[in-house]
Amino acid sequence: MSELASLGVVGVVGGLGVFAVILLPACWLQRRRFGRVQPQRLLGIAVICVYTMTLAGLTIAPAYDVAQTCRSRTGGVLRLDPFHTLTARTGFALAQAALNTALFVPLGLILRGVLRLDATASVATGMLLSALIELTQYTGAFGIYPCGVRIADIEDLLANTLGALVGVLLAPLLTRWRVPLFVHEHAESADPWEHWRELWHGGEEDPEVTERTSPRRRRGPGR
Repeated sequence: MSELASLGVVGVVGGLGVFAVILLPACWLQRRRFGRVQPQRLLGIAVICVYTMTLAGLTIAPAYDVAQTCRSRTGGVLRLDPFHTLTARTGFALAQAALNTALFVPLGLILRGVLRLDATASVATGMLLSALIELTQYTGAFGIYPCGVRIADIEDLLANTLGALVGVLLAPLLTRWRVPLFVHEHAESADPWEHWRELWHGGEEDPEVTERTSPRRRRGPGR
């Protein structure tokens, strides 16, 4: 099994581990908000956990033997040519650029469709996250490794940002298709903080919330 495939497997296992940790709190929150546990939303949370850990594994963790890499490298390696893939014109380089783009499409979907950031903020967040990944690669995970175990590449930053943009553009389609987590279902109360106020007041209704959310009676002409 190749190094990248091994990192992908570790990411999937790590994502499932994170999901196992947050499963009970997620079920509790769903019961508080919707009155029942929704398996399709839990599945969506599991997918997000697996994606997040796989993204971290494929982009930050060393893809090759650290000692062998640092034997021929001092410090980090920075590649500033944004078009070296087009110049190389090799199948591997093109496939790598396509993978870097596809890797950030789910991030754009999550930021725009699940977290409900606006389009500009979603793309900017994807670009900043990609820049942080490249900085982590250049600095050897900020000194954890003796050298930059990955090449910090400006083309990767552009490809990742393009992928996030594609995800942002596709997010409304998933909302229209009513994919879990992309459709925001609301509890009976219009106030998302009401149940926290109820906990603060010992399970009793907050009079301020009750007065604000209760329907007002219409008065007749003669009243």
